[in-house]
Amino acid sequence: MNQRLSPEQRVWLAAGVFTLVGWVLQWWRLHSLAATMDQGILFQVLWNGLSGHPFESTLSSQLSTNVVHGGELPALGYHRLGQHFTPTLALWIPLVALLGKWALPMLQVALIAAAGLVLHRIACRRLAPDLAAMLTLAFYGANAVIGPALGNFTDLSQLPLCVFVLLLGLLERRLTLILPAALLMPLIREDTGVVLVGIGVWLLVRERARWPLALALIAWGGGWVVLVTNVLMPMFSHDNSRRFMVENFGQYLQGQEQASSLEVAALVLQQPLVLLQELVSPPRETLLYLAGQGLPLLFIPWIALDSWLLMGLPLMGLLLAQGSNNPLSINIRYTYLVIPGLFAGTTLWWQRHQPLFASRRLRRIWAGCILLSLLLTLGSNPNRSLSWIIPDSVNPWVYSSPWKQWQHAQQVHQALALIPADASVAAGTQLIPHLAAREVLIRFPDHRAYQNRDGKVFPVDWIAVDLNHQTRYAAAFPQERRALRNSIKLLETLSTENYRVQRVSDGLVLLQRGGVVNPKAQQQLDQLLLQAKQG
Repeated sequence: MNQRLSPEQRVWLAAGVFTLVGWVLQWWRLHSLAATMDQGILFQVLWNGLSGHPFESTLSSQLSTNVVHGGELPALGYHRLGQHFTPTLALWIPLVALLGKWALPMLQVALIAAAGLVLHRIACRRLAPDLAAMLTLAFYGANAVIGPALGNFTDLSQLPLCVFVLLLGLLERRLTLILPAALLMPLIREDTGVVLVGIGVWLLVRERARWPLALALIAWGGGWVVLVTNVLMPMFSHDNSRRFMVENFGQYLQGQEQASSLEVAALVLQQPLVLLQELVSPPRETLLYLAGQGLPLLFIPWIALDSWLLMGLPLMGLLLAQGSNNPLSINIRYTYLVIPGLFAGTTLWWQRHQPLFASRRLRRIWAGCILLSLLLTLGSNPNRSLSWIIPDSVNPWVYSSPWKQWQHAQQVHQALALIPADASVAAGTQLIPHLAAREVLIRFPDHRAYQNRDGKVFPVDWIAVDLNHQTRYAAAFPQERRALRNSIKLLETLSTENYRVQRVSDGLVLLQRGGVVNPKAQQQLDQLLLQAKQG
């Protein structure tokens, strides 16, 4: 009796392992304080929706141009829609109510796992069962799929599933799939309409008889991007034109301090030499990114016309951009703009070249590429999800054993439980995801005061900072070193602002404005600050 798993069973097993392992690693990452501010931002955005204020976030306000460039304080009532227009996030407000802080990381893994199953549905209708299964296994083994799935929750994690559902509908001519997927796709984020434009272009090239539908997809996707970035987002704030356009495309702006998306597009086209240079610059990072994306697929996407049609536009956007969040990092959210087109296009390429899969040598090479992609993913410790087995830095050495991470996290969570649920808080980056279920939360040491809805300034009620974390990472990471230096400086003076130390626990410092005087805790803080400065 043949005990070998069928191709479909292998796919379901891979999806199950991906989901289970992803959930476990996301649980550990969040519990062990490896999740960061972005996770807290999106949780606060949705948590505020439970009280009738969806998309509001004091954490997002801290990143706004009014604060970053204008020197204002973070404001209660600030809408994140001025930074990223993400209406579909509202769909997950009930899930946040049900699962709390665990909702978003678990949702992200589930969305990506489901996307792989829809990809398999597309493939198995066009390819031999073994080939369709191999393609799906490549999806679950891709660095560009796994890395972002193990990071902070991103609105773009909704995109691969939406793209694959739309393509399934287009290929099978099922209007019940086409309409909702096409409608929702541009609403995922202000730039995801570009992906829909690419799908429309692909449909126009490959099935010219369906040109009315293709033009409708192009018009809806492109028109929405123009409308939302030039009309709707400025209704909430000027962050897109004054911050994000400048940070991401400042090399084309010729010294301008702000620009709309249309102005940026015009300036890019007026500078073809700069455009060509940016497409391949920096050359090493660009080649590594393209190699990492193509590796689990035998690099076939780079010779497949369908892949280029489907993902060419979003890929060009990434290649032309710059910014503090490297758009060419294979472990962060931007890969989800490209991944669906890569895999769908490769599926269509294999439909015309299926006899090649009969080669045992090719199948072994492909399996080796998938395995190598997995090993590279593990070795990169994506988003510190594997810091319990892989050091965060080798030189200098930064590593903490799982037991130490667990003990530290337990003490931190016990201390954070002292903060009332309705209190305003300033907290260190790693503590933010655990405190985001409140109206006022800002990042320390950047700020410790905020504006209420009437514009009046108030100091926060509580301050929480993890000096243990900052000290461990300061040796290798400049951002943590700056945070540690600024935290020490402020903690030495906060007593003059009526803040009293309430708890010092394994490097976690908790202060309350107007709290009771605790001489023992103050003495522990003084010793901790001395050790931090000497270390």
